[in-house]
Amino acid sequence: MQRVSQPIKHLLQLAYQNNQVTTLIFNNVTYTGTVDYVSASTVYLGLAAGHSREIPLTGISQVHLHQLQSWWHLYEGSRQ
Repeated sequence: MQRVSQPIKHLLQLAYQNNQVTTLIFNNVTYTGTVDYVSASTVYLGLAAGHSREIPLTGISQVHLHQLQSWWHLYEGSRQ
């Protein structure tokens, strides 16, 4: 059984608290969105308005927080 990476969980919690756009790699697939919620084993990543993806923390290999990018561009881009 894989263990949850505490540095990754900490970054995701920071992203949630600061409402930052976040890119993460889960099982070699890249996702970008906002962190809707972080539990002990799962992150819920908002990918577009009204659409979240449940991602197990154990499969996440990398997290990047976008410091200067506003979150609303994700939702504006999904309407096009």
